[in-house]
Amino acid sequence: MTTAATPAHVVIDGFLGAARAGELMQFALEHESEFHQSRFYTAEREARVDTSVRDSSHLLELGPLRAAFAASVDVVLARLTSELNVCLPSETKKEIEMVRYGDGGFFKRHADAPPRPDGHDSVRALTLVYYFHALPKRFDGGELRLFSPDAGFADVAPVYDRLVAFPSTALHEVRPTRCASAFADGRFSINCWVRRPREGQSPSPSC
Repeated sequence: MTTAATPAHVVIDGFLGAARAGELMQFALEHESEFHQSRFYTAEREARVDTSVRDSSHLLELGPLRAAFAASVDVVLARLTSELNVCLPSETKKEIEMVRYGDGGFFKRHADAPPRPDGHDSVRALTLVYYFHALPKRFDGGELRLFSPDAGFADVAPVYDRLVAFPSTALHEVRPTRCASAFADGRFSINCWVRRPREGQSPSPSC
């Protein structure tokens, strides 16, 4: 970490417990063939694949694990919004995906809620990333680098059963991952975005 101000974020270790982290890994292995190359949204509001910007694969259909993960997020949501000073309505929408970074995988500097219209009636307000992987760990790197407005940054290691949360407007990147070629050797995570209505739409956030 640099000596500049630390970017706003919250880290919770032991978020789900080893048993549930293991269930996520088993689910990933059973659905390996359903992972597809990750996309990202451009300034033209279109999602596209460009491995020079983002090199990872993702799985959108998580079956019953999706509701279980969302429920776990709800338990800590009040704490996260308070510590990060993020306003949310009493009922929120959540986007959830499973992501794998293989050897050389990365995601260049970006924000999850860029200041532009995207055709949605809600906007990403809070980003949560939960880490899990095969045991023993088989990869290196893959740190989440969070940038602060004064050009400082903090690196968060992808530690097993760790949750990190930060405002979706924050600039961040995923540092390159190094691992063998087998699917199980990669860096796995659950990405969750908690959304709030756009300004001028109801319900209003409560702070």
